[in-house]
Amino acid sequence: MRFRPGRWLRAAVANASLRVRVMAVAAFLVMITSVVMGSLGTALLHGYLLGRADQQLRDFAAVASRNLAAGTPRLPWARQPGQPSQPFQFLIEILSAGGRVSVTEAPLHHASLPRITPSRLRGAQEPFTVPAAGDPGHSWRVLVRTLPGGRHAVIAFSLDNLNSTVTRLEVADAVAGAVAIVLLAGLGLPLVRISLAPLAKIENTAAAIAAGDLSRRIGHPPHNTEVGRLADALNTMLARIEAAYRAREDGEARALDSEDRMRQFVADASHELRTPLTSVRGLAEFSLQQGTDASHAELLRLMTLIHTEATRMGWLVDDLLLLAQFDQDRPLERHPVDLSSIAARAVLAARLIQPGRPITLHADAPVIVDGDAERLRQVLDNLIGNALQHTPRGSAVAITVADQAGQAQLTVADHGPGMTAGQASRVFERFYRTDRTRTRARGGSGLGLSIAAALAAAHAGTITVDTQPGRGATFQVRLPLSTMVSEKTRRR
Repeated sequence: MRFRPGRWLRAAVANASLRVRVMAVAAFLVMITSVVMGSLGTALLHGYLLGRADQQLRDFAAVASRNLAAGTPRLPWARQPGQPSQPFQFLIEILSAGGRVSVTEAPLHHASLPRITPSRLRGAQEPFTVPAAGDPGHSWRVLVRTLPGGRHAVIAFSLDNLNSTVTRLEVADAVAGAVAIVLLAGLGLPLVRISLAPLAKIENTAAAIAAGDLSRRIGHPPHNTEVGRLADALNTMLARIEAAYRAREDGEARALDSEDRMRQFVADASHELRTPLTSVRGLAEFSLQQGTDASHAELLRLMTLIHTEATRMGWLVDDLLLLAQFDQDRPLERHPVDLSSIAARAVLAARLIQPGRPITLHADAPVIVDGDAERLRQVLDNLIGNALQHTPRGSAVAITVADQAGQAQLTVADHGPGMTAGQASRVFERFYRTDRTRTRARGGSGLGLSIAAALAAAHAGTITVDTQPGRGATFQVRLPLSTMVSEKTRRR
């Protein structure tokens, strides 16, 4: 497989962390900046020094050309006005028309003279650069002036010092660039790590959420930064995702619970309806078997029993349909009603059912709630009926209606045998009976308290029981007061 540097570089960059990428980009930018600034500085310095050297070369060439044209064989370097302070800084060669050197003045420390071709002698009016003869490492800046008699004066200036200065500047720029990259690595890595710390927190939060902790949120960095705005956006998104996930979980849980309750409901309903249906079928078969031999009284007794079982079965079906409506969260028609008046009517009916039973009512008048009067009466009837059914006939039952802490409180207390904690925790379950030995004719269907609890929940209220074995049971229903009453209370 052939090695491809471009592909390897792209793979390395793709696999590198964000910290490494940022530092690599920063180092690259520093390197490019150092190279550009160094090159620009070197070019400017070189141009400046070269221009200065050219100006000195022209000034010296003007003086030297006048002296040579006047026939001065040698130049008095130190005594010439306007000349450089160092005597042998310039090289002078006088070339005849045939190219022979007649006069040479050169600095002593330069053994290599400039290499000038004849073509450069003709028409050269501006300074130009030529390499040294036999030593390409050195160079000269040359200016040619034409003298009388076809001669040429070659005035040259060594560029060794200039090149050395430029070289030292290049080395200094390279060292400065290297130091800058080292400082960037030493100072930039901690700064980048601190700057990217919020992203690390976001990464940790995302990992925790992926592991199942949907309640995790990202810490709040400054909101005026990009990371802060990203954190806010992610927190908003996570809150919506969590809400959607919780809603889905709740929906699935409710669906499973509804399915389980429906399955149990169907099983319990089938079980409860089997007894009256069996009774009706048995009585009907017995009537058919008697035929015309049965007396009128016997037929009347059988029809009465069939009617009783059918009625009980109708009540059970009505209760089941009512619970099914509550399971579907069907709203009730609610109006302001007086709970004390409803309790008074329920107590009057209970006294007619059991005249000798001491049934008392203590009610504040009025206690107004928003509700369905018939359904609230059903709650009271079920609670009072439960007390009458599960306590001795002479045991007292007390009903209280009061306005406490901004809520309507309905209490039904008896002095019966009470219930254990396990029984009390299940007393509102459908078809649950505390005494399994009771017959359905005496013990009821086990739906009364379930219906009372469902009706209380439909009125945005709660129902609880406080009981102990041998100390009776107290059922307490709490309902919100009517909005009209609450508004009047706030105005007061």
